[in-house]
Amino acid sequence: MIRYDGLETVIRPFARSTVAIGTFDGIHLGHQAIIRTAIRDAHTHQRPSVVFTFDRHPSELLAPDRAPDYLTTPQQRNRYMEELGIDALVVATFDRALADLSPDNFVERILVGALGASTIVVGENFVFGRNRSGDVRFLEVARQRFGYALIALKPVVVGDAPASSTRVRELLRAGTLTEAEQVLGHDYWLAGTVVEGRRLGRQLGYPTANLALQHRQVVPRDGIYAVHARIDDGPLLQGACSIGNRPTIPGAGHSIETHLLDFHEDIYGRDMEVRFVQRLRAEEKFDSLDALRLQIAQDVEQARAALAQSG
Repeated sequence: MIRYDGLETVIRPFARSTVAIGTFDGIHLGHQAIIRTAIRDAHTHQRPSVVFTFDRHPSELLAPDRAPDYLTTPQQRNRYMEELGIDALVVATFDRALADLSPDNFVERILVGALGASTIVVGENFVFGRNRSGDVRFLEVARQRFGYALIALKPVVVGDAPASSTRVRELLRAGTLTEAEQVLGHDYWLAGTVVEGRRLGRQLGYPTANLALQHRQVVPRDGIYAVHARIDDGPLLQGACSIGNRPTIPGAGHSIETHLLDFHEDIYGRDMEVRFVQRLRAEEKFDSLDALRLQIAQDVEQARAALAQSG
């Protein structure tokens, strides 16, 4: 996969291609359907498959007070795109100039001009251009003028509702991990850097890796979880993770702390990703540190059992 960071880096325009367009945060099953459709069309017509997306959610510029937290970091998004098998990923800077393009200019300058779109693949609810004035109806009317084919896909239904990034966010915040990953169609990984905390876990006999998020990702509901973890793309590790305000410790503050099972390396400053396999319990306030220590021991054993069962 070739990645273009910024539309201006597409120096030599594609002669012809099949282009999938979208924000694609999370790359859930609906997104995957769009991308796979573009790949099949590109293979059929022997031309490159191109995904066109943005470096941020458009709401960050247009309505920052309503901008959602992310489901994937840029690195995770790139990895998922490559695994799906696209030929090129174009990540445009979503700035005022791009936001102010009319739908007509968006199609002419970007999709047809820079990307050489012979086929455009979108979800049927896709909107674009100044004031979100472009939609599938516009693309349908404009296709004869610009000479491209259009494929607009209906939402993918998972369970009893369409797959959407909003739905995944809601499921994660409710702590319903299995349902969230069913909509995603892949594991959900929270990515960050291990930073030094107050060393409360070490004092209790269960040292923890304190995760500082690299991006504004959705954090699952507060509680105790059985987790898998990866450090610097290393082997899969097991752990028990606490998300919350640690109510037994006055003024401890909100944190994401993972006790890695049977692991004793110094990992401060290293990258770590955490996948939440099972929510074990809610946060609790204990009467003493000894009571908390006993509960942590139970949590660790529960995490071992849950992870062994999950395979």
